[in-house]
Amino acid sequence: MAHSKEMQEQPKIVVGIDIGTTKIATIIGYQNSDGKIDVLGYGKGDSTGVQHGLIFNINKTVDGINVAKNTAVSRSGQEFESVYAGVAGRHINSMEFKHVITRRNGKEEIIRQEEIDKMVEDLENISVKPGEKIITVIPQRFVIDNIRETNEPVGELGELIVGYFQIITGNDFEITKIIRCINECDLLVNDIILEPIASALVCLTQEEKQQGVVLVDIGGGTTDVIIYADGNPVFTKVIPIGGNVITKDIASVCQIPEDLAEKLKCGYGTCVIEKSNKNNFITIPQFHESAPKQISEPFLAEIIYSRVQMDILNQIQKAISESGYEKKIRAGVVLTGGGSSLKHLKELCQYTLQRSTRIGIPDIGFVNSIPAELKQPMFATSLGLLKHGIQVVEKEGSEGERRREKGEGKKGGEGRKGEGKKGESTKGESRKGEVYKGEGKKVEGKKIEGKKGEGRKGDKNGASIWDSIKGFLDEITEKTS
Repeated sequence: MAHSKEMQEQPKIVVGIDIGTTKIATIIGYQNSDGKIDVLGYGKGDSTGVQHGLIFNINKTVDGINVAKNTAVSRSGQEFESVYAGVAGRHINSMEFKHVITRRNGKEEIIRQEEIDKMVEDLENISVKPGEKIITVIPQRFVIDNIRETNEPVGELGELIVGYFQIITGNDFEITKIIRCINECDLLVNDIILEPIASALVCLTQEEKQQGVVLVDIGGGTTDVIIYADGNPVFTKVIPIGGNVITKDIASVCQIPEDLAEKLKCGYGTCVIEKSNKNNFITIPQFHESAPKQISEPFLAEIIYSRVQMDILNQIQKAISESGYEKKIRAGVVLTGGGSSLKHLKELCQYTLQRSTRIGIPDIGFVNSIPAELKQPMFATSLGLLKHGIQVVEKEGSEGERRREKGEGKKGGEGRKGEGKKGESTKGESRKGEVYKGEGKKVEGKKIEGKKGEGRKGDKNGASIWDSIKGFLDEITEKTS
């Protein structure tokens, strides 16, 4: 009997896998008795089959996953059979839906979590455009009896519940490719979520989400923007440009290989021209010339600044303006992802967007002793997927305990989503037909339409940009002191 109890108390091992443009990362972990997440092992593989967040070569991607998987197993000593994965890319779309239900005895019976879960389930099964699949449904706010608005309706009384939800969809073919690659590594897919949501789990505090914050995840192939307000994600946008484009620009202008361009960017690059060393010249070897070529640090900074300002920061500003939530962002901007490590990006972002900015380190909810290598923005998504998986396991455990206390069995046909066999998606196919409100009316749906706005126009020459930034930061310091 004691042995049985011991077995029940064994922590559940969870695995998150991030299939990115520049790397594939697998992280194995569990939740300890203090509620913190500990990492047992991790692995990293080259991602040569992905461009702009989309898989284009199955074999190369499978090879990268296997390297990351085997390294994680070797470091942890833990075998695993299933993972939690992420999805991103320019095919991601978001829509806002309203779902209304009426309740009998609503003045006497409190609203239960099962009722809210049923509203989410209804929307998970609506018909979407051909070729699209629902990735996730996010509750945003509820209005009870046309009187009170709340984010937490459970426990209240009410006869009419009007729920507003954000539905994230993606291209079915792209999602299926993710599942196929993972399946071909002899792994199942427990669930797939939007990658910036995963990053937010480990980079944003609950207070920031409540106050309103913009998370910008700059990867190798894309820049993902997600806005939180009143505690919930309310807007998402994918900018199809990431850190790799900057590397390609350097390689093209300097006529050098991309691996050398990446080293120049990381070793000598900055996105603020005035912060470069005008007296330092970088020697670049040439293949077909006897004498090596030299470029100055300011010249390198001009290449980087031009792309960052015009095609990343200005596009982020435009996305914020279009979101309709510009005035609700009181906690500023959090930069994460591998691209956020670019020197002086935080300062340039703060100046361009006119908002306080910090770099998001993915450590929220984790023990302090996780490997130092993982405490970097480039691992935000993979650590977030691990945390998401642990939250799912915890929720399933709590629901099972509640059923046992009530003496209920698991309903027929109900099971974990996405026991991803080969060729299957993690979410059920959208059933044909309409979703209905409590009074028999169709669920209303509309795409989010924000006001169109132009981003700030960058200074093409970058002249005196650092002076302007410094003045802006000094002004903030004076106001807060």
